Amino acid sequence: MSFRQNPWVYLFLFLISNTLISYSSLPLDAKLIMGLVGIALPLYVALRTLVPSRNEKPGYLSDLKFSIPAWFWAFALLGLVFLRFYKLETFPLWPNLDEGWIGTLAIELSKHWTWRFFYTFGEAPPLTIWTVACLFKLGFSPSFSLWFPPAVVSLLTVVVAYLAARQFFSKSFALVCGGLMAFSYWPLMIGRLCHQGIWLPLWVCLCLYFLGGFQKARGVPGKTSWALGLGIATGLGSFIFTPWPVPAGLLVLGLLWHWVIRSKENRGYFFLFCLSLALTLIPFFLAVLREGYGSHIRSLSPWGGWFSDFNIFTDFFKYLAVLFWDSYEKDPAYTPVWGGFLNPLLGAFFLVGFIEMFRLRRLGLIRWAGVAFLLFLLPGALSPNLETFRVAQVLPLLLFITALGIHAMAGLLPSSNRLWILVGLLVFVGAYDFNLLAAPYRNPDAHPENFGRPLKSLERYNAFNFLRNYRKNNASGLILTDLDTNSFNDPTLSVMVYDFNPARNEELLREGASWVGIFVNTHYKPFLQKRFPNSRWMKLTTDLRLDNSGDMLGILSLTGPDQEPLIQWFQAHEIFQQADFFRFRSGAGQMDWVLKTLEINYPLMKRDPFLESVYWDKRAAFEYEELNYEEQLRSYQMAVSLGYPTADLYYKLGQLLMVKKRYPEAQEAFLKATQAPLDLTQARAALEWLKAQPSTNPPNNSK
Repeated sequence: MSFRQNPWVYLFLFLISNTLISYSSLPLDAKLIMGLVGIALPLYVALRTLVPSRNEKPGYLSDLKFSIPAWFWAFALLGLVFLRFYKLETFPLWPNLDEGWIGTLAIELSKHWTWRFFYTFGEAPPLTIWTVACLFKLGFSPSFSLWFPPAVVSLLTVVVAYLAARQFFSKSFALVCGGLMAFSYWPLMIGRLCHQGIWLPLWVCLCLYFLGGFQKARGVPGKTSWALGLGIATGLGSFIFTPWPVPAGLLVLGLLWHWVIRSKENRGYFFLFCLSLALTLIPFFLAVLREGYGSHIRSLSPWGGWFSDFNIFTDFFKYLAVLFWDSYEKDPAYTPVWGGFLNPLLGAFFLVGFIEMFRLRRLGLIRWAGVAFLLFLLPGALSPNLETFRVAQVLPLLLFITALGIHAMAGLLPSSNRLWILVGLLVFVGAYDFNLLAAPYRNPDAHPENFGRPLKSLERYNAFNFLRNYRKNNASGLILTDLDTNSFNDPTLSVMVYDFNPARNEELLREGASWVGIFVNTHYKPFLQKRFPNSRWMKLTTDLRLDNSGDMLGILSLTGPDQEPLIQWFQAHEIFQQADFFRFRSGAGQMDWVLKTLEINYPLMKRDPFLESVYWDKRAAFEYEELNYEEQLRSYQMAVSLGYPTADLYYKLGQLLMVKKRYPEAQEAFLKATQAPLDLTQARAALEWLKAQPSTNPPNNSK
């Protein structure tokens, strides 16, 4: 069955197959069969029966010749802005872990500006952190500072994508490209996340805009300006996100081939391009010499330490699959909750566009687009897990191929209906994809597993809501967020309460404080409730299976006899904040300064059992980062002997003893966990498992 004679049949078949693979509850084997029968086989038949294009004007250069009324542009602009700024500060409800790190670093940078280039153990470039820090410096709230930049970046990406498309394509084709960038899922998601990768599609489009400008320019002055601009634009990638060398390298190689090897007349412009590129890269290379670079990339590479079973084909398929159907990974990062980035209809148009690409494969632009599409997926395929910002540079190409399919099918429609059908398609895509984006946040308590993708803490979100409302109805209070052991990994609560927390924002200390709020592990409740009888304690989630059995929020009065220990807690909290911040800034493998800071200030923790517990628990977490398991074990032993012997601490001790195969000692630790005043851990299950394993009870196995 020829594709040219039956294109709508193919489109319908692709649509049905994509829908079943993306949204049905069929087992994986059935979905693979559906993919083979409903997608691979029709593609094979279509490509086999397709006649290659010979001297035919490609569709992307043909205009559909419809007249666009002024009101259409007004409604399009309204929809474009609405979908990105609607409930700007509340739509995502809560920042994820990466956003918490960005916020923490930006807050500190807003107070003490430095020109540090790389941040965290991920060695992330600075542009996002600098942008957020400037907003904090201007006095904006944490939610605005985090989520205003991505909304603006997403908006600019639409504009630059349309302008770049106009440099190469017809007006109608550029309109389709711009419409997809405006209303499809992935660009909308980028507009709601504060991450270094949000700049990648904008940057790729900017480079294409300058490249197209050079190709269209006539005369030396014009070509000179565009060549210099292209070099600067390419070099700006070094300020954005780690995968930037892949698009930049492909662009340099492409220009070398076309401007130097094939056409010698552009050699001078290639020199100007390289000169402006080199000048723009100076800050990057100076930072490499000053701060070091590459350890994170090496650790994530197939030759690094994080890979246990490397298979580039499997990993490449996962990144390819998430574009159309699903993530197919247990804990993916920055993926749709349901389906892939292209909804089933757009996925069907992509497949039609792929068929068009095959038909036009003799054209240089099509060949470069195909090669770039595959290469842009490599930063993801060569890493150990699914994190889609590593391949965000592929977004413009993904939408270009989809636009090829839409434009080709629109050309088959009656000319009088084309505009309205395209408008209807974009309205449907915008409404449908925005609904998919918003769905996980409508009722987070009902579906916490969806709220937490990727790495969002429902407990911290609930704590923030209570603290914000409590602060509105009461005087100022100190909020101690870093007494939680996981605060060194998830600082989101500390960031979000910044604008009303004197314990973090020194400018608010002059207001005074009449209460203290603490975010701690639930197992401290019996000890702290007994110590502070007038305190108020709240469990923050229900029906969540958490490794640490959950956290709680406490409100304590900063008056009377409780004042002295709470002031001591506040002073200790400042030490823990310093330790956590250094971890955010430097990352794993550089914990010496953190541990030294904790040791110097240990006298402040003495004689307070709660601070002793927190101190040794946090120290154990930092020692784990250093892979120093002997010291980690000692820290847990000190925590239960000098501090409050909570079930959580005994359970952690038992787990570590299990790893070290010291089974009798592990059994004793788990038993003490079950005997604690409150035990919500899996200690009983661990004891049952140990009893059922004869090999875990050898004589004299404690040493």
